[in-house]
Amino acid sequence: MSQKAEKTVSKELKIVTRPVVTVDEVLKDSRKVGVLSVVSRLGEVSERGLVNALYILKTEKGKDLGYQFQVVGKAVNSRDLLEDVRILLYLGLLEVTERRKLRLTSLGKELLDKVGASAGGSLDEVLQAVEEIKQRVISEDSLLSMMSAGGRGRKRR
Repeated sequence: MSQKAEKTVSKELKIVTRPVVTVDEVLKDSRKVGVLSVVSRLGEVSERGLVNALYILKTEKGKDLGYQFQVVGKAVNSRDLLEDVRILLYLGLLEVTERRKLRLTSLGKELLDKVGASAGGSLDEVLQAVEEIKQRVISEDSLLSMMSAGGRGRKRR
């Protein structure tokens, strides 16, 4: 009789530790408060639109919120920004709509009201610059969403 060699299969479990973030810590973090303020001013915006908006603010308007951007071709990306968006979604300060856009929740609005008085002039300057680029960001965002939706769901006969 032949004996079957037993194979031992081991799987490694990779544990990634992430610090727990609370709403109180968001109050102290000017980058996250800046993201909330920009989303509030834009209304509803996709993640890509938010990245583009902050990139335009940094490169064209000189208003840096502290994020590093990588540009590949015409696509702009920021890992830190997307991580902060995930944290804000987890805490319930942002939410995703049916159309896959980000918007502030009532808790996020309350937090901005609480922070508004203490933020001062630097945040006002950023929000003023957001108003200047708002139409551009919204139009680019809607164009991108139409292009991505155009490829899905249509079948040619």
